[in-house]
Amino acid sequence: ETLKKTPQGLSYLEKRGLNNSEMIEHFKIGYANRTLGLRLPESNRKEGAAIRERLKNLGIYRDTGREHFCGAIVLPVLDENGDIVEIYGRKTTQRLSSGLAYHMYLPGPHRGVFNLAALQASKDIILCEAIIDALTFWCNGFRNVIASYGINGFTADHLAAFKKYGTQRVYIAYDRDAAGDAAASRLAEKLMAEGIECFRIL
Repeated sequence: ETLKKTPQGLSYLEKRGLNNSEMIEHFKIGYANRTLGLRLPESNRKEGAAIRERLKNLGIYRDTGREHFCGAIVLPVLDENGDIVEIYGRKTTQRLSSGLAYHMYLPGPHRGVFNLAALQASKDIILCEAIIDALTFWCNGFRNVIASYGINGFTADHLAAFKKYGTQRVYIAYDRDAAGDAAASRLAEKLMAEGIECFRIL
């Protein structure tokens, strides 16, 4: 609901060709704009302090008391039970201060597989290097798409899911640059060793 009322978030999605209301609903995409605290009990009350402490432990709040994903489109990564195991945030600001990242996640190792339903529905999978790239495929009718967490972000969870759901063919759609090409080659070698056929989307 916050994203739908936030011009900055909607214009970023539109700029990326992702102005799709079905996508927003399907993937439960939101926007973090510093209003989370307004929905919680006051911090000087026992209940409010306890909730904020839990949110700090999860990485939603920082030690400073600020929202970790503030100014970002946020997208939950769900497991097969519908529980959130990771959150991806994409800053929408044009120019960030030095040292700040456009792509954000919860602290700790990456968990889960974005759009797990793709693996459950298809033996042929398109693999992008980022969730925003995967959303581009999804909005253009290619629903059998998932994403790594960056070019070096193919995790044990991804491989385990491929094995669990019997993935046969992976079309690697990493960026067409030197880093993307090198990472795609390394990943293809790893997947082919597991008996999964690999192709490169150029």
